[in-house]
Amino acid sequence: MIETASFFSEFLARFVLVVLEDEVVHQVALEPHSRPNTMQSAKPAVQALEEYLRGENVDLSTFPVDLENRSVFERTTLEYARQIPRGSVVTYSELSTKLGNPRAARAVGNALRRNPVPLFVPCHRVVGVADLGGYSWGLETKKKLLQLEGVHSRVQGQPHTKILRQI
Repeated sequence: MIETASFFSEFLARFVLVVLEDEVVHQVALEPHSRPNTMQSAKPAVQALEEYLRGENVDLSTFPVDLENRSVFERTTLEYARQIPRGSVVTYSELSTKLGNPRAARAVGNALRRNPVPLFVPCHRVVGVADLGGYSWGLETKKKLLQLEGVHSRVQGQPHTKILRQI
């Protein structure tokens, strides 16, 4: 059964919509207004997301997510991004190299842009070599999320001071 939860995040200053089916997270979206909650009871994934957005140290990668309607490349990219620990960033090119194709940085960015479950798959932790790159929820939100996580930015083993100045 598909269930939805909507809650206001003071941190993001927006409503957050979470769609689950049988405890699997299918979608996370920012909304300008609340949507009706259809959940019979609070779900652990929704509770963890609320805690995360309050600044608590919560590992959202432990919750199952639905990536089935993605291409193999997109699924693989999102699964790798899911492994990036809180407080860390990697570049699009580093991620494409891990995927076995160092020239696919732009394709990695496109796959992350289509991430249906931001935060559960922390695509905000992937940055450009010279800047923050993009983010489907906007760069200001990406900056806030990285600040929330206390990012210790290192790109290819070197402190990435330009990115740190942007955060």
